[in-house]
Amino acid sequence: MANKEKVKMTHRYLARVVLEAETPLFVGSGETSLLKDALVQKDLHGFPMIQGTSLTGVLRHSLEDAKSIKGEDSLFGYQAPKGKKGLGSRLQISSAYLLLDKNGTVAEGLEIAEKYKELNKIFDDLPARQHVRINHQGVADKENNGLFDNEVVYKGCQFIFEIELKGTDKDEAAWQEVLNELASPLFRIGQGTRNGYGKLKVAECKQKVFKLKDESDFDAYLNFNPSFNAKIEVLQDYKPKKSDDLTHYQLVLKPDDFFMFGAGYGDDEVDNVPLVENTVAYNADILDLANEVTIIPGASIKGAISHRTAFYYNRKLERYANENDADKKVEPAEITGSNNKAVYSLFGEKGGEDNAQRGKVIINDLYLPTAKNDKIFNHVAIDRFTGGAMDGALFSEKVSYLEKADETITLDVFVEKNQLDDEIINALECALEDICKGLLPLGGMVTKGHGSFTGKLFKNENEIFNYDN
Repeated sequence: MANKEKVKMTHRYLARVVLEAETPLFVGSGETSLLKDALVQKDLHGFPMIQGTSLTGVLRHSLEDAKSIKGEDSLFGYQAPKGKKGLGSRLQISSAYLLLDKNGTVAEGLEIAEKYKELNKIFDDLPARQHVRINHQGVADKENNGLFDNEVVYKGCQFIFEIELKGTDKDEAAWQEVLNELASPLFRIGQGTRNGYGKLKVAECKQKVFKLKDESDFDAYLNFNPSFNAKIEVLQDYKPKKSDDLTHYQLVLKPDDFFMFGAGYGDDEVDNVPLVENTVAYNADILDLANEVTIIPGASIKGAISHRTAFYYNRKLERYANENDADKKVEPAEITGSNNKAVYSLFGEKGGEDNAQRGKVIINDLYLPTAKNDKIFNHVAIDRFTGGAMDGALFSEKVSYLEKADETITLDVFVEKNQLDDEIINALECALEDICKGLLPLGGMVTKGHGSFTGKLFKNENEIFNYDN
């Protein structure tokens, strides 16, 4: 679309999209509190929201390799060198606001906010997830503030936003590409998208192309009600098409007995309890909390897989931590830490603009509504000198288990189809096989015998390992 000053924008592409959080969402506000290190973004009524800049940034990054939106034909605009003309964005994306009931009501105006003020109690104290930075030795990094936490928005929350594109009839393919990207497994919002957060699904998508040279379309566009609470009949249903740009590993696991993914605190019975969270449901007239469910955080699984992947990659290259081989010139941090090539190629690396990259492995949080958390184990630390119990060393923990003997847990691992060395892919698959063999326990209390699983491993729906065979 060269010589844009001579081109008439005769079309308006408009869509309203409802996204549902299939895993918790964390779009940070940059603020902290006395109890939490990072708080989510909220609107003036106190409800979670997703800023339009966040949506735009994710969409632009996801589509930056598409020829139809780059260079002079960019939908998002570009900044030209000094002395030349740039281009403003032709794509406008609104902020996404929380749906308050099953009818799709949004808190627009003080009257509606007052009507739904009881919902503020649900979002005043959102769940918090605890994290710990791991150093190259595989333990907590105490020197760099290893322990931290952040708020998350409940699984099941729905948000509505609007996209509008100014263009011509030649932009129809690019418009469909934008809408289809919303259904891509890679389209995730907020922080921690490689740690289980931010998985979204398109609950509803309605769109229309307004041809401004057509009188009826022109009138319909002029009379379009911008309120999200208005029922817009002129928009038509659109089902985005999913892309196949990921390698899908699926682990169907059966726990040997108990497993433990701790919340980091206790209750009135024990000192440490499994992580449980509420989800939200739109079954009633207004949004409400559903029952608590047990959670297996994606971050916990990712850490175990990352460490075991580094082991297999080093074994393939015959690099060992206790070697003193001057020719190899390998530091311990390069063998076991985030500087390991297999680790940063798959799971990303932090750094400056030149070398930072996001991870290529996506693991979602798992919700286990049928898991039980009422089995209590009591422990006591033993004095090595006397052989008796140490004073104040008695503690207890609850663990999780599945009631039905034939019940399984399905873990999905997605890997971007980038050019990765065969040794790296092989190391990852060996780590996943170890989980299915019961050789790589997951969660806490693994030294006490918990967290062992066995099962099957599938790659793109094809079975590549079966523990029973």
